[in-house]
Amino acid sequence: MWPATSRREQPIADFTYRPQTPRAGQTIKLFDSSSDPDGVTATGASPTHRYARAGAFVITLTLATFDGRLASSEHAVAVREPEGAL
Repeated sequence: MWPATSRREQPIADFTYRPQTPRAGQTIKLFDSSSDPDGVTATGASPTHRYARAGAFVITLTLATFDGRLASSEHAVAVREPEGAL
């Protein structure tokens, strides 16, 4: 346990996704770019997701360090209609 006078900095949760303007049915891939002020950089999995329908969605990344510090990041994604949809 850290001494009461020690102040630990919070980790920074962040990610990007591609493509930036996905269409319904298209797979998007998330890329974790989180870091910890102690010098540790995230090396986790790069998950994928496919939205079945067009609409506005929020993607949330939450991370926890080994010592219990938490951080999260959100990105709004606008999923367009599939190509050729009427």
